Amino acid sequence: MRQSSRQAIVTCALGATWILSAALVTPLTAQRADSTTRSDSVGRRRIQPLPALASAPETGLQYGATVLAVWEPAAYRKTRPSSLTASALRTAKAQTRIRLEGERWTRGNAQRITGSLQWQEFPLPYYGVGDRTPKAAEETFTPKGTEAIVTLQQRIARSWYLSAGARHLEQRITTDSTGALGTQPVTGNAGGTMTEWSTGLLTDTRDNLFSPHAGDWIQLTYARSVQGAWSDYSYGTLKLDARSYRTIGTGHVLATQLQLTNVDGTAPFDQLALVGSGDILRGYARGRYRDRAMAAWQGEYRTPIRHRLGAVAFVGAGSVSPTLNGIISHRLLPTYGAGLRVEIDHRQRTGVRADYGRGRDGASGLYIGFNNAF
Repeated sequence: MRQSSRQAIVTCALGATWILSAALVTPLTAQRADSTTRSDSVGRRRIQPLPALASAPETGLQYGATVLAVWEPAAYRKTRPSSLTASALRTAKAQTRIRLEGERWTRGNAQRITGSLQWQEFPLPYYGVGDRTPKAAEETFTPKGTEAIVTLQQRIARSWYLSAGARHLEQRITTDSTGALGTQPVTGNAGGTMTEWSTGLLTDTRDNLFSPHAGDWIQLTYARSVQGAWSDYSYGTLKLDARSYRTIGTGHVLATQLQLTNVDGTAPFDQLALVGSGDILRGYARGRYRDRAMAAWQGEYRTPIRHRLGAVAFVGAGSVSPTLNGIISHRLLPTYGAGLRVEIDHRQRTGVRADYGRGRDGASGLYIGFNNAF
């Protein structure tokens, strides 16, 4: 049996074990909160340590530890829960990532503050730029460094928010000596420093943060990096992310997402618009196709099976191009697949997932992680 086949079987077996464990074990913190307090009047706190088991085509099996903390305010405050996640991951391809991220909502959801801090040494594949890069062009580059992100949202009317944020990335990139990144003048092939300042407008009517059954989330943002202002590069990124959730019958949900990205200026190759990940166009390795513009759509049907176990089926398609205007004339990249879901916290609808997706030219991937893809 080939090594890749054996690895896929081991990954599936471990993923199934983790999902079954999550389905069978109810956290003591949740039981205690429900039995000793009235969470509608005093709120609820939950801290859940979990083994971090994940998978993606570009990483193989990922393993480590995660601690998820959720603070649910009392119902009378009419405020969404705040959360904090700490994780440490190591992968089968010698990749390491340590990450701390969280979000806090103020009373009545008037403001939202999010932030993350990450250190990684994470070898990734690179195939070139464009929608027809051959599989044979694959090489490996390794970014090593730290990334920090902070974003503030301020409600301006009902479900509408203005946002402002900053992202700072310092990294060093090493590449294969025989590949294009090591032998050709590719922007950003040595890494560097990047600071992006962003602003945006969004509307959020979702009924839940982690697994919505109804509502919409639509965000338009523009981020700018200016050379000399804590940055080695000048470029901008315009992004539209539109998501919709509709309940069909009892417990059945139809979710859709449209994502458009356009990058201008002298952007590093790893900051271009990418196709493929565990969140958008599952089935393609992250960065399998990249260019200055990307358009992608996906739809997902979510159905309960029994108790906290559920299933999903998804389809999608996307494309990359030098410009958004040229997207329609470039190669279509379809994807489809299915997966399982297990709720960890019924009140907040947090859970774990395992998805298998397929794409064009034999591309495929198994994804294991927390919560839904979008």
